[in-house]
Amino acid sequence: MLNYITIKPELLERQIVETDQYWWSRKFDGHFIRIQKQGDELKFKNKSGRAINLPHIRISTTQFEGELFGELVVGDGKACTNADVAAAIASGSTDLKIFLFAAKDQNGILPTSKFIELSIAGENIQKVEWNKVTSRSEIRQAFDGVVADKGEGLVVATETGFIYKLKPIQTIDLIIVGYSMNIGENAGTLRDLLLGVMDDNNKITLVARTSSGINSANGGELLKTISTLHVKSNYTEVSSAKTAFVFIEPKLIAQCICLDIQGENASGTILKPVLTYSAKDGYLYAKDGESVSISSLVFQNLRTDKMPNAEHAGWNQLKPFLGSADDAAEIHEKLPSTIEIKEVFSKDSKNGLAVRKLVLLKTNKESSGEFTSYINFYTDYSPGRKSPIETDIYLHHSLDEAKIKFLALKEENIKKGWEKVN
Repeated sequence: MLNYITIKPELLERQIVETDQYWWSRKFDGHFIRIQKQGDELKFKNKSGRAINLPHIRISTTQFEGELFGELVVGDGKACTNADVAAAIASGSTDLKIFLFAAKDQNGILPTSKFIELSIAGENIQKVEWNKVTSRSEIRQAFDGVVADKGEGLVVATETGFIYKLKPIQTIDLIIVGYSMNIGENAGTLRDLLLGVMDDNNKITLVARTSSGINSANGGELLKTISTLHVKSNYTEVSSAKTAFVFIEPKLIAQCICLDIQGENASGTILKPVLTYSAKDGYLYAKDGESVSISSLVFQNLRTDKMPNAEHAGWNQLKPFLGSADDAAEIHEKLPSTIEIKEVFSKDSKNGLAVRKLVLLKTNKESSGEFTSYINFYTDYSPGRKSPIETDIYLHHSLDEAKIKFLALKEENIKKGWEKVN
């Protein structure tokens, strides 16, 4: 499975690894497809490994043996959505086509330059157009051009194996279902929001939780509002701090931004709890139903002009991203991230105690295709600054590379006068 790193377009120059050359292609909003080719035999499988019957798609080339990776789309792929592809598969449509973007032989994934040289012919199948550039500024120009053409975004590859997804930031409105509190030194402050969407039968499907966007400027007022809305629930959701979420009446709409929304992962359709709500019983667990995975979700503000219903905070926002209708038989639990290195430094300043923290995480989730292997976080807290807390994030595929970046950040930012805390 290929591992993609989804990044914010505004951080492109900082988060894409610097190298001599890059390849970019237009991103399609279809279904990931894997083709196993042995001689004339072809086996088509989706992201979760389920076989798909595509008899109208044929490959006539004989020079390649191994696996091919691509995107299954409708027509030329430019105007289709994930849901369009799901409907076409269900109906057995012959309008489905495959755009190939990578290949794997007995030695592993082919470098992009080698894949471009690969000759592939057939019916209803072709390679994507990879465009070679030598700078991240050229990637920026390409991204802006594709977005202006109403494109889905870009896929960017390097010769060393990094593959990035760049998509325009999207805005979604979600119902606040519950919240959790911080513990330790930040006890008593708001930590996470638990969020969902409502269907036409007034059932709420949980879709995400987030702490991003909650800060000292808005957290206190938000907590004051939601802490008056407590209700009971026979379903328990545990926060990342190992505390239970407190459930509230489904009255508030959170406007959020995110980078990506996906209806499938490596195990198939994403399943999450579906809840019913009444003033008498509070929340009652109904079942696990089709849901989504949302990347880099950030809370922005409350939408007081919208109602908690299917029209204003419903599935209509997410349906274009849903995959097939088949429920996954089993959802693999992801392992928690582990801290490889953590160092915290403090320094007295005229405005109070300043803090700088460096953390190197091992995600333990790289096999999902949704995460890189290692992440460096550099957080700078300066109480006299207009924006007191600033965090930079750096993505890495190897521990050696991540450690080099960790030491470079430490050397650059920890100078004389900073005292180690931990």
